[in-house]
Amino acid sequence: MDHGRTIAVAGALLLTLALSPAAPAQSGDDFYRGKTISMIIPIGPGGAYDAYARMVGRYLGKYLPGNPTIVARNMPGAGGVIGSNYLYNVAPQDGTTLEVITSSFASQQVIGDPQIKYDARQLLAIGRLLDTTSVVFFGHTSAIKTLNELRTEPSTVAISTLTEISAVRLRAMNRYLGMQMKLISGYPSARDYVLAVQRGETDGGTSTFIGLSQLFAADLEQKNLNVLVQFAAERDPAMFDVPTVLELTKDEEARQVFAFLDSNDAVGRSLFTTPNVPADRLALLRAAFDKVLADADFVAEAERLKLPLATKSGEEVQKLVLGTFDIPQAALARVLELSQPSTK
Repeated sequence: MDHGRTIAVAGALLLTLALSPAAPAQSGDDFYRGKTISMIIPIGPGGAYDAYARMVGRYLGKYLPGNPTIVARNMPGAGGVIGSNYLYNVAPQDGTTLEVITSSFASQQVIGDPQIKYDARQLLAIGRLLDTTSVVFFGHTSAIKTLNELRTEPSTVAISTLTEISAVRLRAMNRYLGMQMKLISGYPSARDYVLAVQRGETDGGTSTFIGLSQLFAADLEQKNLNVLVQFAAERDPAMFDVPTVLELTKDEEARQVFAFLDSNDAVGRSLFTTPNVPADRLALLRAAFDKVLADADFVAEAERLKLPLATKSGEEVQKLVLGTFDIPQAALARVLELSQPSTK
């Protein structure tokens, strides 16, 4: 073997490779170019989830490299579980599917909602637009006008499913506060709850206050809808005359149960994506979301549409979700008992 010739050929080959341009590798910045992102909305058209998701969708592509198109897609049903199941099990796990997720998605998993086919801890948070405060409301034609009447008179309340967090909250009020509410399931969204009240099918319903404010502002102002209780650690400034459920009891077990049932409102209106999105791509999504929140046109549009903002970073929201699973065991046992549809 001619070692000198072999070395010369090898050297020439190395020199050729060194001088040749490298094949371009797709960087994170190139991924979204030409792509379409699906924005899943877990509730039907017209509500607060819908309004926030579509507003974010109008701006987010501007701040992602490659400026992808963002298409909103309503996927209502099962109190939002259908959308979250889709996000976890069906959607491509590459950062091209987002969801303004239902605020109770983690707490519903903790209580063992049988419809859930996802692990909330594996879904990836991009950031929060708003925390939420849920309420129980009654129609002006209902016999229920006060908290005392809610305790002494039987009533009916519209909800989506008998296993969702809203249902557990109402059963906890029956158990610990002496209410006599009968839960009527099968209504897809807050809009339908109010329509049920207006048609006389139920006395009341339960919803986020922002959802009612978006859809039925005039009914709230004219007292056609009467909010009696709010689920929050402290009173929302917009409802300063309405007590929180925690104010209605001094029983320690009850307070622990209600504190857990209130906790999902800290998640509020938050944007999530699928599991397994590469870290650099998740960072792009979070950075773009932060830029949207700082966009003067976005802030102005939110004000014009009366969509308040109370933001948190993706990292902060991820911690909130993980913290949901830290409920004390004794309180969890009571919550699980109240989660059974047969529990009154």
